[in-house]
Amino acid sequence: MLIANSILVLLIGLAVGSFLNVVIFRMEDLKSLLYGRSHCTRCNKTLAWFDLIPLVSFALLRGRCRYCGKEISWQYPLVETGTGLLFLLIFLTVGLSWAMFFYLAVICLLIVISVYDIKTQTVPETLVWIALILSALGGWYFGGFGIARMLWGGLIAGGFLALLVLVSKEKWMGSGDIKIGLILGFLAGFPNAIFALFSAFVLGSIIGIIYILMSSKKIDDTTLKHSLPFAPFLSAGVVIGIVYGKVIVDWYLSLINF
Repeated sequence: MLIANSILVLLIGLAVGSFLNVVIFRMEDLKSLLYGRSHCTRCNKTLAWFDLIPLVSFALLRGRCRYCGKEISWQYPLVETGTGLLFLLIFLTVGLSWAMFFYLAVICLLIVISVYDIKTQTVPETLVWIALILSALGGWYFGGFGIARMLWGGLIAGGFLALLVLVSKEKWMGSGDIKIGLILGFLAGFPNAIFALFSAFVLGSIIGIIYILMSSKKIDDTTLKHSLPFAPFLSAGVVIGIVYGKVIVDWYLSLINF
């Protein structure tokens, strides 16, 4: 049953990822989600259902539009695959439960926020606020660590990012990252939020170093901020905190006999 359920959750995640791609591409006009048909972004041709099968259509079409032959954005398979794997990871962590649905709802919002941030270097404030409110309402309950630890987690993660924004005058990161830091803290709780935030900075540093080494341009604080949005790393930290936070923190505390 576990294997069958895992496959089902993965397939549902792929399908949801396909929908999230539509949301990302239509972010400027979300009303079009209600009446607009999926179409090629190059030739504007309306796509048939068999052109919209997650991963399969992209593979069969070899990454090109059936009608105009232009390349299809790699965003489609990457978001679909990432969403499917995250659905599977959360399912394997918390099982089929209301907690799973809660975490997946927030993670879906963070996927849209992160990809949109990569594409535009801005975060959709409305979605950030929705994710923040959801996290504040349910983080303490579904995380099983109570309101106090949730608030401490949010204060540490959000407060630390707010300090960086204030000190750098938004040269290192934007004010929208503060709210995502609060989401991280609310979902991970204290002390797991410390490890989750640390993980986000480690991932950001690794990718930042790779970017600098591969770039031929002069890099300064402002350029790095706009080239490497931090929302995706904070979102990754959220997932790490939910899945591995307690395990890693308990392991570390056992080492120091705390």
